[in-house]
Amino acid sequence: VGAAWGGARSLTGIGEVNPLPMFHQETLEEADAQLSCILNDWSKRRPLVPVTLAKLDGSMSQWLSTEAAMAGKLLPSVRAGLEMALLHLISRASGVAPLGAVAARAHSASCLGEVGINALLVRDEDLSEACDGSCVVKVKVGRAPLEDAQRINSLAVALSRSRGPSARLRLDANQAWTLEDAELFLNALSDYAAASIEYLEEPVRMHPDGPVAFLKSWEALAEKTRSRIRFAIDESLTETELNTQHLGDCRAPIAALVLKPALQGLEQTVRLAAWAIEHGARPVVSSAFECGIALCHYTLIASAMNSPDWCRSTGVSAYHGVGTFTRLAEDVLHPPFVDLVDSSWHVSSLRCQEALDRTADARANVKE
Repeated sequence: VGAAWGGARSLTGIGEVNPLPMFHQETLEEADAQLSCILNDWSKRRPLVPVTLAKLDGSMSQWLSTEAAMAGKLLPSVRAGLEMALLHLISRASGVAPLGAVAARAHSASCLGEVGINALLVRDEDLSEACDGSCVVKVKVGRAPLEDAQRINSLAVALSRSRGPSARLRLDANQAWTLEDAELFLNALSDYAAASIEYLEEPVRMHPDGPVAFLKSWEALAEKTRSRIRFAIDESLTETELNTQHLGDCRAPIAALVLKPALQGLEQTVRLAAWAIEHGARPVVSSAFECGIALCHYTLIASAMNSPDWCRSTGVSAYHGVGTFTRLAEDVLHPPFVDLVDSSWHVSSLRCQEALDRTADARANVKE
C-alpha cells in the first residue's frame, strides 16, 4: 500500500496488507477488493491527510471511517496496512522520526532507540536452538503438563549457561489446558525455571460462560499455585468479547498484554498499550508471518510503547514478538529485516525507519 504526499516534494508512505490463512478471517481476494475500492476512490479525489492522525488517539479511526466509508467496514488487514502507510507518510512529511514518536507523546509514553526481539520455539523444535541469539525465548507449551514442565526446566538451565543471568523465558499455552492441567504444569516447574519465566500466555481454555468466568479461572489458578508465575493475555483480546474493563477487574497477576497490530490495527494497539502501561503491565507487540515492511512498522510502534522513567518496572523485558523474520524465505523490504537485526537480536528504530523509506522510494520509482 502506498500513499503519496503532494506539494513541493513527492513522498511515499508504505504499509502491508497481508491477510493470512488461519489468522485473519478475510481472504486475500476480499482484502484486495476492498483495498482497490479505497485506493481507486482516493486517486480521484486525493483526500487531505491531517498530520494529527499520527497521534493515534482515535483520530485515525475517525478519519478512515469518513474517507474510506465507500468500502464499508474495514477488514483488519486492510485497516492495518492503511494505518501503516498513512503513519509512514505523515512521519516523512513532518520530519518526525521514528514514526511512533508523536503517538508516544500523545499517550504519555517514552520511546526507545532500539527494540529487543524474543526468539520463538514451537513444540517440536530442538530446545538447543534457543541458546544462540536472543536472551529472551518464547516457548509453546500446552500438551502433556509434566512433560512440558520437564522441557521448560531443562531449557531454563541451558539458556542460563548460554546467555547468563539475563536469560528469560516466555511461555504460551494457547488456551490448551484445563485448570487442573495448568495447575499441574505450574507446580511441576523448578524454582530455578520459575524465576526465569516472565509470564505464561493464555494458560487455560476459554470458559463457555464468557470473559468474567474465564478470568475467574485465572484467579483460581493463581490461588492454587500461589501466583508463582504471572500471566499474559493474547488471543482473548481479539477472538472473544473480553476487554480492558474485564482485565481491570481481574485479581490474577497479569504481567503483559500481547498485541497483534495485524488484527487490532496500529491505533487500537497503541490504545491497549497505554492501558497496559497505566495498569503496570508490559505491552508486547506480536507478529504473524508478515514481511519486513510490517515488521518494521511493528518495531517502530513497539519502540514507542514504553513506561515513562518514573513508572515502576513491570518486571518484563522490552522484547517483542517479531522474531518470525527467521522463517521468511525472502523479503520485499530493502534491506531485508534480517539484516537490520544484530547478533543479540536487537533492532534500531532509526534503521527500521530508513528501510521503510528506501523501500517506499524504490517501489514509487518502479511505478513511475
